[in-house]
Amino acid sequence: MNKIYLLLVWSFFSAVQINSLAWAEDETQTTMTSPPSEEQRNQERASLSARRLAMEDQYKQDMKICYQQFNVTSCRLEARDRRIAVNNELRKDELRFNAIERKIRAEESLRSVAEKNSEAQRKEQEAQRGSAIAAAKERADNHTRKQIDHANQGTKRSEFEQKQREAAEHRADLEKKLRERTKPPAAPLPIPGAAK
Repeated sequence: MNKIYLLLVWSFFSAVQINSLAWAEDETQTTMTSPPSEEQRNQERASLSARRLAMEDQYKQDMKICYQQFNVTSCRLEARDRRIAVNNELRKDELRFNAIERKIRAEESLRSVAEKNSEAQRKEQEAQRGSAIAAAKERADNHTRKQIDHANQGTKRSEFEQKQREAAEHRADLEKKLRERTKPPAAPLPIPGAAK
């Protein structure tokens, strides 16, 4: 019964390893063209987890069987050696899978950074375009203001001269009124402190 059980377990691990190798071969072909799909990666992740659980369960079963035998130590050493061999193969497959996962995450990260950079460059170009348009509009407004000021300068000069004449006439009127005044000037205010 023990031999049948070991043969059954060995055939299970062989089938899982063949499936894993088929996936690894498929993986090398897909890395040339495209990364494995999310579904394929989830299947492989589940397969690796199942293989690890099966390995641990097999080791526990082997240990139970070993404790029922007369030569426990050598049986435990053989079970441990089988576990180490299966674990080494499983670890290689896990490392290969993890490398693919890292590569996919790195590509996604680079793609995300490239999208952000292109978006930032687009926004920067829009901002530069907007500031150039605003500067051109401001220059056009300044030019228009200067033309209006230049056109109005002639009318402003005549207004200035008119105000100067009115001011001179006003001064002349005040001086004339002061000369025509016949009343004597009013007495000055008393000095504070002199009244004591």
